[in-house]
Amino acid sequence: MNFLRRRLLDRQLKRALSRNECRLDSGIRGLRKDMELTLEYGVKLHQIKIDARQLSIGAYTDIVSGSELHNVAGIGRYCSIARNVTIGQHRKSHPLDWLSSHSGLVGLRQHQSPATCVHEEIRQTMIGHDVWIGMDVLILEGITIGTGAVIGAQSLITKDVPPYAIVTGSPGKVQRYRFNQDIIDGLLASQWWNLTPRQLAELPIEDPAALLETLKGVVVPDSHPGKVVVRNHPFAVDYHAAQ
Repeated sequence: MNFLRRRLLDRQLKRALSRNECRLDSGIRGLRKDMELTLEYGVKLHQIKIDARQLSIGAYTDIVSGSELHNVAGIGRYCSIARNVTIGQHRKSHPLDWLSSHSGLVGLRQHQSPATCVHEEIRQTMIGHDVWIGMDVLILEGITIGTGAVIGAQSLITKDVPPYAIVTGSPGKVQRYRFNQDIIDGLLASQWWNLTPRQLAELPIEDPAALLETLKGVVVPDSHPGKVVVRNHPFAVDYHAAQ
């Protein structure tokens, strides 16, 4: 794809995304070829790299520049992901039991001798709703980060993180939980993330216990507008609105 055509497609794509209050600052160059990206309303993607084959990102999630999304299938609503975060890093891209761990040399050897390839299924990482991930965090493939979790800066996440846990360190360890178990269970059952920011602003979000009392017996509808689906082909980009 030549420079002028890419610029034109970038402009058309960004205009289409803006109608759904979405941003994709890196444009086409930040997308893997032959991938499908689904963005709900209000998603903000700054200068990031997306190397996933199929990825859905929930409403109002914000991912800051420098981050990379590899083997990840889903990121929930209201997530805040800081600078230089890597999600879905392949666990065995640098084999430790070979002569060299250099990925280029490993790839060349596997091309010359396909029998040396280790065909292991790459597991997808999943990020729940309202997850806050600090700067320079590395999350390996196949990890599930529960809704409401907080990952401290420079942490290495090698195993699943429970909902509403606060995790720090390398490897990451649960330091504590944001709320007691009754509140956590109530928040998960409420599905509050189906509400829009304006709807949530009318509720006592500063007091989760009071919020749960307010929502008691209420079925929370999915109030978010539609979404945009982007498909990046080798020589074209398709995008359309979806419900």
